[in-house]
Amino acid sequence: MSEAINYNDRFRPRAQSLFENRQRTYSELTISLLDRFLTSRKLTNISNETTAPSSDECEFIIRNGTRRTIFFICQPLIAGLLVFPLLILFWQAGWNCMVELLGTPTRKHWATLPNHWATLPILYMMAQVIFLLIYLNQDRLYDYLHKRKNKLFISIILQCHNFLTSSTYILQWVSMWTIWDRYTSADWLLMLIVSIAAILAVIAIMGHPCDLVCAPFILSYDSIEYNIRIGSPFVTEKISECLAHFLNYIFYEFIMSLLSILAWRGSYTLLDVFLYPNSPRISAALSLCLGYPLYFLLMYTQSYSDKACLLPTFIYLNYPSFIQTIRHLTAFFTCILLWRGFWLLFDEDIATMSLAKESPCLFYILCMSISFFILSLMRTASSINGPMSHMSDRYDLFPHYPNCYLIHWFNQMENADETASDSSRNTTIEPYSNSFL
Repeated sequence: MSEAINYNDRFRPRAQSLFENRQRTYSELTISLLDRFLTSRKLTNISNETTAPSSDECEFIIRNGTRRTIFFICQPLIAGLLVFPLLILFWQAGWNCMVELLGTPTRKHWATLPNHWATLPILYMMAQVIFLLIYLNQDRLYDYLHKRKNKLFISIILQCHNFLTSSTYILQWVSMWTIWDRYTSADWLLMLIVSIAAILAVIAIMGHPCDLVCAPFILSYDSIEYNIRIGSPFVTEKISECLAHFLNYIFYEFIMSLLSILAWRGSYTLLDVFLYPNSPRISAALSLCLGYPLYFLLMYTQSYSDKACLLPTFIYLNYPSFIQTIRHLTAFFTCILLWRGFWLLFDEDIATMSLAKESPCLFYILCMSISFFILSLMRTASSINGPMSHMSDRYDLFPHYPNCYLIHWFNQMENADETASDSSRNTTIEPYSNSFL
């Protein structure tokens, strides 16, 4: 597949799939590390930090240095303990708001619809139409924002895009999940069987269950490079971009989304049935106590699992895909534990507030707005639905899941400081240069 495409007379790198294989040959890696070593010896002899040229940071893998260690320790902590609860609050508030609109008997405009049974399919198709417009217009929006110079304007448009995409995902999941709840059997064993079948279908289609894994393993940094254009697992260089985006849309928003919902529904219901169903707070606490150790274990062992495998050498060398599948399935179940734990806690402690009982829709909209605003200030509001395409990690800290939000945030702040410093230096030198004219 070609690494770049020419569109509207500008050279634009193609959108890589989120979990695209990025392994390089030993010769390429050796040349890259040698180039990095020689460059660092020329540029600095004082700092013990290992840095890479900012112009093409994805060309280098930096495997040591104090800064890398700090990022390695802090990223999972910030993702799991700070960003993730805000993300859950947005999803749960949006979900409860939708359920409130659909289920409250005082909402006459729902009850008086001529075909009330068709309301949920209509909402689902509404979400699909919005997604279709997002998929088909992604290149136009990408090129439009790249031509703009006003950073505030770009940030506003980007956050509006993130909010629309996130809200549409909530609409899609609520409508489809509710359709399954209303029109299929509530037997937990049947739902679990369907869930296992959906997981096996994802593995058969994609070759791995990575697409079932979400936050807090996968976070995004708000940028037009990661949140506008949608990566595709297909080779599409021989067909038009419009058709490629349409096929990608059909694959992800009809096939993969349905399989993901079925996989989540059965696994989630299993915990509802067997993990202290009569004590929500105890059940939530157990979910978090089980989920967080697994989360930190999987996050902190990503960069070492390929080097030091505890399994026998024969199994590790002959069945690498099987080992990775087990890791991804464990991460998927960890996501269910963590999402369920916070969801139950919010239902018990936030959804029971007086304002939530008096004006539920207003309360949930307020919660969505507050959580989205805080995430926007942190430049990670796009984590609500995840990055649309591959995020480069110059330190190669978390090779299995794109979780380098903190690295991109720090690099952006560092580049902004360097730009301001250069601008100040040029302003100071200018009067002296004029005196020589």
